[in-house]
Amino acid sequence: MRQSLVYALTLVQLASAGPVLRPRDTVTAQVNFNNNTGTPEHLASGLLYGVPDTLNQIPSHFYENIGYNYERAGGAQVAAPGRGWIWGLTEYKNRFKSALSNYQTAREYDATFIFLIHDLWGADGTQNSSAPYPGDNGDWSSWDEYLTQLFSDMKSNDMTTSLVVDIWNEPDGSGFWNREQDQYLQMWGRTYYKFREEFGTAVELSGPASAGEPLASNSWWGAWASFVSSNNSIPDQYAWHMESGTGDLLSAQAGLDYWRGTYGLPAKLININEYAVYDEQVPAGSAWWISQLERINARGLRGNWLSGTDLHDYLASLLGKSGSTTYYPNGDYQVYRYYYQNMTGYRVGTLPSSDLKLDAYATVGSDYARVLVGVRVDTGTWELELNSLSSLGLPTSGTLNVHTWGFPVGSDVHYGEVDEPKDLGWYEHAYSGNTVTFPVYQTDEVTAYAFEFIV
Repeated sequence: MRQSLVYALTLVQLASAGPVLRPRDTVTAQVNFNNNTGTPEHLASGLLYGVPDTLNQIPSHFYENIGYNYERAGGAQVAAPGRGWIWGLTEYKNRFKSALSNYQTAREYDATFIFLIHDLWGADGTQNSSAPYPGDNGDWSSWDEYLTQLFSDMKSNDMTTSLVVDIWNEPDGSGFWNREQDQYLQMWGRTYYKFREEFGTAVELSGPASAGEPLASNSWWGAWASFVSSNNSIPDQYAWHMESGTGDLLSAQAGLDYWRGTYGLPAKLININEYAVYDEQVPAGSAWWISQLERINARGLRGNWLSGTDLHDYLASLLGKSGSTTYYPNGDYQVYRYYYQNMTGYRVGTLPSSDLKLDAYATVGSDYARVLVGVRVDTGTWELELNSLSSLGLPTSGTLNVHTWGFPVGSDVHYGEVDEPKDLGWYEHAYSGNTVTFPVYQTDEVTAYAFEFIV
């Protein structure tokens, strides 16, 4: 969350007097226009919490303009009396009321809802060290009673349409599951079959929603994959989190494929239902993550690093506000708005720079080809290579006129108002060999860019 990628091609004099920045990569990020990868579904436009418990508090256009399509919540950090099942029925019901409100908001915009039932239990990261967990001392009675109550409340509130249930959140870390993995696996199998018996396949199941990536070196993931294979409790969505500030989705996907191959698990939808650390929740970081998610066809929900009532507001740090309910967009919001509203037609294949710092997402519409680029919290000089221009009906050599948009942050990096991207004008690029290449000057760590040309 600083400023990212100022592309200084909009002023002619910068061609001979560009910013002095260290080169970062001899291999460019690439766009391959002859590789049609399908219709845009705006896979990265989901949110972890960020939705007020008061219906319609945030005006509808803020949801609609970014293609809001996934919500993940379960009543976490609702003030007492609202700490969850382990504190009593009243505290559970107040959390359920919060989750139901968020579900209703999601359904209003035809978004899928991921239900965090660990939050309703009371293990939202704020529980004390003596808090009980399902199956403690081999006793599952409270967990079974909790599920019976939950099933009843879900049915009586028509809370089954477009619903995905996360069986537990980040069970590989002590913040949410402070017990051995074996107890978690018993809970997983028990809960999986209770949901299937109650709802069949009408409610999807998701997991393991781990903090760690499914790399071949991750023994926790190996134990989970082995269990769900032998127990035949394979979820409908494979879910994990990308919030370490390192790692990339191609490597994580390769790790998942390793465990799938090892234990004979089927292919399923991938949902990165928390992505990006707080520093990456700026225009450049968001563009980078959009590119990563689109490359492997994974759903993605923005991580949320706020707490208390703020956790239930600001669309996961896409908005600011003055007063209690007057909202405005930030720079990050403008990236998602452009991503949803402008990047239409069909997607094309891209590759990141070899240092994995610069990444791109590209589409071809009826009028323009568009490339959204972002650098992952760094500065320097990279290059962007656009290949196979002839597949767009353009000549293999000549001059390409490119229109550039900048996505800066406001006076406050996360919550400063930005009402629109910056129009940085047009610049002509001579090219040959069916490819045009130009530099990307990243003079700050937050600004993202979009490049457009007529097709």
